[in-house]
Parts: sequence; structure tokens; C-alpha cells
Amino acid sequence: MVILALAGLAGVPYDPVMILTLIAVMFTGAFTITAFGVVLAARIRRMQSFFGIMQMAMMPMMFLSGALFPLSGLPAWLSVLTRINPLTYAVDPLRHAVFAHITASPALKARFNPGVTWFGWHVPPLLEVGLVIALGAGLLAGAIAQFRRTD
Repeated sequence: MVILALAGLAGVPYDPVMILTLIAVMFTGAFTITAFGVVLAARIRRMQSFFGIMQMAMMPMMFLSGALFPLSGLPAWLSVLTRINPLTYAVDPLRHAVFAHITASPALKARFNPGVTWFGWHVPPLLEVGLVIALGAGLLAGAIAQFRRTD
């Protein structure tokens, strides 16, 4: 949210529709990551182990999501990993929302906002958000089922 508040310094307009879109997509991504953490927490017996395992899972997901650098130009084997990374589908709609509201050359947009493709088909941002929500709901259901089991 701090980055969103400071986005105007980088030339991103404070459009109300864009801001609401970004907040909604960030919420869905946070929901899914939280559900992922709850699934891990339900399986781990020692709290000290949880933090290390969560970091080992989250760091590669963050680097392979496109949040820190553009995914265009990656080797083929690494591109496969980005397509199975749930964070990719939370970050890409954020990028689409911002690039829809800024003035940039087509070359710049193609380089920094390539989008996610499946076998040549460009995945729409709304479908990506739906995938993130579905995964979050599935993970939450799995966590609830794990907590219901008694040891």
C-alpha cells in the first residue's frame, strides 16, 4: 500500500478505478498467500520450522512472479516455472491495470507487460484473478480439512 501511495512520484496517475482494481487484486493475492501459509502451518508441528519453510517457499515464488523483474526473455525451462507459480497470476493483473493507465510506447509495454501465455494464448487478467481466487479457496478448504483432523 505504501508503494501504491507513492506511485504518483513515478508518473502513475491516481485514477480511482485503477486504485480500486489494484487494491482488490492485492487482496486476492494476499488471501491466497495467507491460505498457503495456513496449509503449511497446519502440517508443521514446530513454529520455528514454519518460518524457515515459508521463506524457502515464498522467495522463489516472489522472484519467479515478475514482481521484481520482467519475465520476458527468460529461458524456456524458467518460463515453465513462472507459469505454475500462483504469484505470477496475482502480479500480472496488477501490471495490466497500471499499464492501462499510463502513457508508454508499445515497445516499452511489450517489454515490461508481456502478460502470461499458455501455448500461445494470452491469458486475460480477469481469468488470472479468478485462478488466484480459486487457488486461495482450495488452499483454505485444504487447511480447514487439515485442522479438523485430530492427531
